[in-house]
Amino acid sequence: MGPPGWQRPAGPLLHGMEAKVYLGIDVGGTHTDAVVLSEGQEVLAHAKAVTRDPVIGGLREALQGLSKEVPLKAGAKGGGIRRLTVSTTLGLNSVLTGTAGPVGVLATSGPGLDIEGGPYGPLFRLIKGSQDHRGKALAPIDPAEAKEAAAGFAKKGAKAIVCASKFGPKNQELEEGMARAAREAFQGPVMLASSLFGGLNFKRRLNSAYLNALVHGIYRSFLADLANVLEEFGLTCETLLLKSDGGVMDLGEARRLPVLALAAGPAASLLGLWHLRGEAPFDTLMADMGGTSTDLAVISQGQPLLTPEGLRIAGLDTLVRGLLTRSMALGGDTDIAYEDRRFRPLPVRRGPALALEPASAPGRLPTLTDATNVLGLSSLGDTEVSAQAFRKLEPDKDPKELALLACEAVLGVLSGSASAFLSEINQRPAYTISELLLERRIEPRDVVFLGGPAGSIRALGEKSLGLPAEAPPEASYANALGAALAKPTIAAELYADTALSIMTIPVYGVRRAVGRDYRLDRAEADLLEAMGGGDDLQVTLRESFNQLGDYGRSGRVIRVRAQSAPGLISRA
Repeated sequence: MGPPGWQRPAGPLLHGMEAKVYLGIDVGGTHTDAVVLSEGQEVLAHAKAVTRDPVIGGLREALQGLSKEVPLKAGAKGGGIRRLTVSTTLGLNSVLTGTAGPVGVLATSGPGLDIEGGPYGPLFRLIKGSQDHRGKALAPIDPAEAKEAAAGFAKKGAKAIVCASKFGPKNQELEEGMARAAREAFQGPVMLASSLFGGLNFKRRLNSAYLNALVHGIYRSFLADLANVLEEFGLTCETLLLKSDGGVMDLGEARRLPVLALAAGPAASLLGLWHLRGEAPFDTLMADMGGTSTDLAVISQGQPLLTPEGLRIAGLDTLVRGLLTRSMALGGDTDIAYEDRRFRPLPVRRGPALALEPASAPGRLPTLTDATNVLGLSSLGDTEVSAQAFRKLEPDKDPKELALLACEAVLGVLSGSASAFLSEINQRPAYTISELLLERRIEPRDVVFLGGPAGSIRALGEKSLGLPAEAPPEASYANALGAALAKPTIAAELYADTALSIMTIPVYGVRRAVGRDYRLDRAEADLLEAMGGGDDLQVTLRESFNQLGDYGRSGRVIRVRAQSAPGLISRA
């Protein structure tokens, strides 16, 4: 049952679906996992399928696997699915492999550090127009210039256009002007960066909007295919998408802001571990290994950690909140090269283990799974094919000896990455999921392996990492488990300038006049009211300072940011 601290609900299974249940699906690069949970959060069924191209095939196969164990249809006798939450690496994979987009970017400048084309590629245009740090327009845009640029983007195959102005969250006038002009020459989506993100950091806001536009069409297609499959199975339940911060969003928000879900895969696994580990009073390292990659994370005394700033995605700093994780190209299907009698894992996946695809064995390298097959730690596919692959490397040596060295090489890389990850955490401020500053060092007492290879590498991983290791029974589908249990989260920011008599909450489209007596406490109340209230809303930024305005008139600039804390749904 695992070490002290494992949290598993007690009581019998709810046979016959006597209460409504939760469904979680995680679409990874190699496998699609699905799990059905009772209201008491016991596992009623779980299934695994190969992620296909298109991924909808794997979704269908996973649901078929579940339907053999429990009734999924909402109208089934005794209940049905209450809620479905999906997590996926689909968008992130498309960004990393360069298959997303392309996207056009229209931007204006302003005082201070300017923005250049940089990572946005050839479809970037800095046009006339600027505004100052208070949002006051210094120079208007030229609609003809914006329209001409948008027409050029269309000819070059842009899938969407982003309009971004410096200090846009304080005044969207320039972005709105760019968008109006762009829509005259471009038929696809045209997005305002400040409507998507209210943060004032220009680069992070533009990066976030740019990534959002890159994956916008991909997620729309994915969600449409998902809807079709759910209809096939008669599933009419609430359907949500997991976010990078461990919360969930409805499909309307997912279609508008898919960038919030780019790092949902690692978040799903961390939530699954959090559910299983509970409020254990010590630090735990997570190593979630799939076929393609491994995700590292930490639970510190019962709390996952958040990024101190926005996530860094594909080399771009963003305003996207996320759980603190580290991903690496290392998995069960990782190719292992043998050079100068030393093994070296390669950051590539050319297919499944040789044992699972014997026809490809003559032209390929053995994988980590093949090595664990030879050692008797796993028995996937034709294990003799795995053994033969190692015999070819050194005919005079015992294949088991070689396989052990191969495993140690892979886990040595994992150990080095884990050490670097922990060192990085301890060299900068760390925050728990409740946004509290962690004022001590992270020192894991153990490591928990998740993912398909977890059980086969646990013992070897324990030796390599120098920590007691566990691989819980739910290891292979902990990602789907975490998705099923994630609770909704929201975040928003308010900006007010009393000298200009304006208050805005960009993500909600709120803009209204305020008087010179508008103060911080009123701003907090207005933001929390716009967000719908609720005990779990946290104000994470309060900022108010006096500023000299035009003609010597003084005013007050106010910023407030609030969010709901990510977490797990409570047990029934």
